Amino acid sequence: MSSFLTLVRKEIRDAAQSRWLVGFALSFGLLVLLFARVQSGGDVFAEGFNRTTAGLLNLALLAVPLLALLLGAAAVATEREQGTLATLLSQPIGAGELLLAKYAGLTLALWAAVALGFGLGGLLLALVAPLGALDRYLVFVGLAAGLASASASIGVLLSVLLRTRLRAMAAAVLVWLVLTLFYELAAIAVALTISASGRTLLLASLLDPVEAARILGILAVEPNLEVLGPLGAYLATELGTGVTAGLLASALVAWVAAPLVVAVAVFRRQDV
Repeated sequence: MSSFLTLVRKEIRDAAQSRWLVGFALSFGLLVLLFARVQSGGDVFAEGFNRTTAGLLNLALLAVPLLALLLGAAAVATEREQGTLATLLSQPIGAGELLLAKYAGLTLALWAAVALGFGLGGLLLALVAPLGALDRYLVFVGLAAGLASASASIGVLLSVLLRTRLRAMAAAVLVWLVLTLFYELAAIAVALTISASGRTLLLASLLDPVEAARILGILAVEPNLEVLGPLGAYLATELGTGVTAGLLASALVAWVAAPLVVAVAVFRRQDV
């Protein structure tokens, strides 16, 4: 256990030294205040958390998975290229535990960045804004942390499979483009081509962690059928918001666990 915790702390330190992670936290703290001011028409953040959360949602859905995918993709591949992976594996810890420790440390660092970025901006906003929608803002921060966890898990899998830092990070960018920009339209087209039933639309909404987080965020902030899009509108209409939220939250948990399980299984069989 001590070796595991030592590796977790090492990963947190390594991630904290990343300029991307620090830049993310500072940038989003400023963006919270900027969005609040712009969307309130410059009237001392008069609209408070609700419109700020809605405005930040799409931006977070782009930035959070990109950061987590890239950091996850570099996690194992960088150690392998630098020759430090063999040293880590020489410690009294198994390969699976090593990978889980690296993921745990990376995830904690990402959560800290999300909490610092959105939390600091939210705290400053709370000093001058109405607090009526604070609960929705906190749900949004939690969703951003959950999406970061799922994206980091996918990134770690890419890092294990592709072995080199360059290939893993290039694949991470490609995965990010698919998940954030191309997935929804492609999934709807494929689903309707195979079958026009609601089951295919339900499956399509569960197979992308970014889409799942997007629908959950909209349900929390402003459950408008037009804003939800075709996948979200179908789920909310046919299943109800409670069941929809439960399914999508379960999908996010599955996106955290499944890539990590595969990554551990592959990593245990690999040579250094």
